[in-house]
Amino acid sequence: MSTLDKQLARLADECRRLDADHWRLALTNGHELSVSAKHDEGFLLLDADAGVDVTAKNVAALAERSCEFPATVKLGLRRGSPRARLRAELALPDEDDAAAERIREYLEGMRGASHRLQTRDAAPTVAKANGDASDLATVLKEAGWQYHERAGGALLADLETGNHFLQAEAERRGAGACFRVTLYRSDAAVDETTRQTLSLYLLEANAALRCARGFLRPEGEGIAAGFEVSMETAPSAAETSHALAALSVAGRKCARELKVLGGSVAGIYRSAHPSFNHQTEGA
Repeated sequence: MSTLDKQLARLADECRRLDADHWRLALTNGHELSVSAKHDEGFLLLDADAGVDVTAKNVAALAERSCEFPATVKLGLRRGSPRARLRAELALPDEDDAAAERIREYLEGMRGASHRLQTRDAAPTVAKANGDASDLATVLKEAGWQYHERAGGALLADLETGNHFLQAEAERRGAGACFRVTLYRSDAAVDETTRQTLSLYLLEANAALRCARGFLRPEGEGIAAGFEVSMETAPSAAETSHALAALSVAGRKCARELKVLGGSVAGIYRSAHPSFNHQTEGA
């Protein structure tokens, strides 16, 4: 039995190995959640049916709620399917103890996210940013990423996005950290079609991208959208590098699309999703 086998068997309520790199886990938190776990080139990929269909009525609320889940557990939507998925992709640390702690954190995140969706519990209080990010500066330096410090101590890390100059905010969140890149911002209120379209795109991006999780949040009278990677405990240099690499990929693939979808073509994007458009308002 491999180390990963032992860790999954110890941390899940039930663990069944399907093949060399694929397991079926049962997680219980008021009800049972069946989770697919795959080992792929140093990553542990978690996927489960979220138990909810994405509709025009709930898509914006689901996109907003996704970024309130523990760790970087997220809601994803596969193209052509109305069914939301709970997903998480974890870059496994080399050290066994560190890997076990991250696996525990992400499995707890899957349990918690499923429970909140099924019981419709109020969203949890998200840990606020801490003012002192000096330890993150040290980790960024160890990871080899260029960064800049703003007045007040906020850190901005330069992403590897080719011709697009993008920076990720790095901030402490409770005992952990959050890395976030904003790709769309509107200072004025947006109409419901635009809000739904941005939400739909972010949920589909969540299903396609590793590690990065889309966010949509109010900002003043308008909204901001982009991607983030968050951790419940302090990240290592390797985890920080994985987080910024994931945000770099998200920036390269999604920056232009989010800006375009926030404009006049929002309705066109929605029209390419007939199953989404034809759902009734009460669905």
